[in-house]
Amino acid sequence: MTARTRHDEGFTLTELMVVVTLLTVILGVAYLGFDVVRNGSNLSDRMAYTSREVGFPLDYMERILIQNYGFDNTTTPTNYKVTVLTDRDNDDHSERYIFEATSAGTLRVLSLEEPETDLKPYVLSTKNSNVAQGKSLFRYYDANLTEITNMGNVSSQARSMTMTIVTTYDGQSFSDTRRVYFRNR
Repeated sequence: MTARTRHDEGFTLTELMVVVTLLTVILGVAYLGFDVVRNGSNLSDRMAYTSREVGFPLDYMERILIQNYGFDNTTTPTNYKVTVLTDRDNDDHSERYIFEATSAGTLRVLSLEEPETDLKPYVLSTKNSNVAQGKSLFRYYDANLTEITNMGNVSSQARSMTMTIVTTYDGQSFSDTRRVYFRNR
């Protein structure tokens, strides 16, 4: 008898199916890993955005507003604009700070030290949505924590205020509120 040698010219269907199944599992795990990283990156971006557009402005405004010793009587406070007087550097010269949310989406502060005459603008946020969404940036309260609705009484009666900053990121609205009690009144 003669021995036959068999030469395989390819792979069997079973071998191909095993390889395709293994590749599917490997690619599925790789895609899930990529998806986890992408979702983590999106969450990190959203948290950084919220911190920059909401957290930082709230911290900045709180540091100044907590030390104010009065509202500027030349302007009436509104729900989107307030002017306060401080002496943060203890030099016996008042500093005037004007906080304002604009309809253009800017949250800014203008500062002026009394002997000087030029305002120094500083933009806290360029993505502010308070005015666009009709949400008050400032609300004023008397000593009994009753909201002051007559803006003409704010200068004489306000002992605290809340600040609510609203911003929009990727179609979602984010906001935070902080209450400030005035120390120097």
